[in-house]
Amino acid sequence: MALTALALAAVALPGALLAPMLVPGVARSHGAAIEAAAWCREGLCVVGGLQAGRIQAESAVLRWSGVLLLRNVTVHSTESGTGTAARSAPTAEVSLSEMPTLPFVRSVEVENLVVEGLPLPPLSGEVLPRRKLYGEGASVEGDHVRLKFESPYGPVELRVEPGEAAGESSVSATCTCTYQNDALGGTLSNLAVSASGRLANREFDGVVTVEGVSVDVHATLRGLDDATGRFRLGTTPIAQVYTIFAGVMPDLRKAEMRGTISATGRFTLQPPSIHVEPVVEGFVVQGLVGDEYRRGTFTWMGHDADGDYVPVRGGDGTDDWLPLAAMGEFLPMAVIAAEDSAFRRHGGYDLEGMLEAADANEQAGVVVRGGSTLTQQLAKNLFLTGERTYARKLRELLYSVEMERELGKERILELYLNVVEWGPAFHGGKAAAEAYFLKSPTGLRAEEAAFLASILRNPRGGWWKEYQGGRVNGRRLAWIIDNMVGLHPTVRREALEHEVRFVPPDVE
Repeated sequence: MALTALALAAVALPGALLAPMLVPGVARSHGAAIEAAAWCREGLCVVGGLQAGRIQAESAVLRWSGVLLLRNVTVHSTESGTGTAARSAPTAEVSLSEMPTLPFVRSVEVENLVVEGLPLPPLSGEVLPRRKLYGEGASVEGDHVRLKFESPYGPVELRVEPGEAAGESSVSATCTCTYQNDALGGTLSNLAVSASGRLANREFDGVVTVEGVSVDVHATLRGLDDATGRFRLGTTPIAQVYTIFAGVMPDLRKAEMRGTISATGRFTLQPPSIHVEPVVEGFVVQGLVGDEYRRGTFTWMGHDADGDYVPVRGGDGTDDWLPLAAMGEFLPMAVIAAEDSAFRRHGGYDLEGMLEAADANEQAGVVVRGGSTLTQQLAKNLFLTGERTYARKLRELLYSVEMERELGKERILELYLNVVEWGPAFHGGKAAAEAYFLKSPTGLRAEEAAFLASILRNPRGGWWKEYQGGRVNGRRLAWIIDNMVGLHPTVRREALEHEVRFVPPDVE
């Protein structure tokens, strides 16, 4: 999931930020609502040939000279305001209620024009035949359009010019944007966002760029904030992509990165849906993991009995710390089977597993798979907190890649088995084996080790529902035993047959 966000930052952000500029759905001034209007070479069209959903005017002052052609126009709410119009005569006065039957009018001045909720200065001028409109920060001269306005994301400049083919426009838009989303985990400020390309019949072909990261995009614009299409991210330094998230990732100040990422995929903005096929090469991180994690003592944020974060001191030589050799044969085996069967083969992240988890979560509409490796889980426990945001996942990925290179598999497994939470207010295999079975980890039977591994995803639930409540999840337990690599067939058979027997819980 983290690499998915990494690869698609330059697609999702420009889509969210620039789609409202390219697909205006409502233009308001003061008085009548005009439905199904078009403002193009023949008359009233939205910039770039896209059809507006509604143009609304209240208490409008309409003045014209020159010729403006209105097509397929229906006027609603005509209680206030009058205007002058010309059919074949050069001047005339009519009520706004007569406008649906009016094929031609002269050029228009509209006060307090608002496009899609964004206020623009008053515009006035001749629309046809010369089609000139001017206002502070906005101009239309024939098919050349320039708009400057304040969007919900920041100041925007939009330019539209005639394209090479009939009905085609050349579009460019820039924004110094601010982007906030709860799933992101913070606010990204002062982002340099741009898009440029060809727009014809709601089809956009071009390049979108965020903070220097460029993605080739073909998109079908379906409505306000809505598009679907495909994209290609060329080979790009991973460090450059991470700079997009600098505002929500303080770790970037000390992280040194090497490696590249490229990707192809498809996306939909409404509802949000992304499928990506990334390729990552030479990913290396340095500067985040201190020497104390290689061998020494350190403090991490664990949980107390109420689930609140508290500092926990651990590491070599502390009271509840055990070297990997003292964790026994079965506990490491069961944990790898339960949490990360590819642990011995990956470099800190499992790209295939992350993509499969992202697809499963998208289909389910909720998070049903995490896609995190054992190394990523350790990174979360040692350096981060448990919020489910893209920022945390991207930070987690950096620590995981560096730990794999600097610490190695055996130390990572040792750290994990000593740090992970196994119940209210206790962490690590030594405390878990004692609490549930009154044993040391070396004395655990295969089914007992499998039980401890089975509750890692919800250790508090395991403590209260399965240990205190006596409701062991037999199906998950059997699945873990079946997948414990290296388990002797006889031991496996006995583990599947034996019931898990706990130390009797305290009864208050």
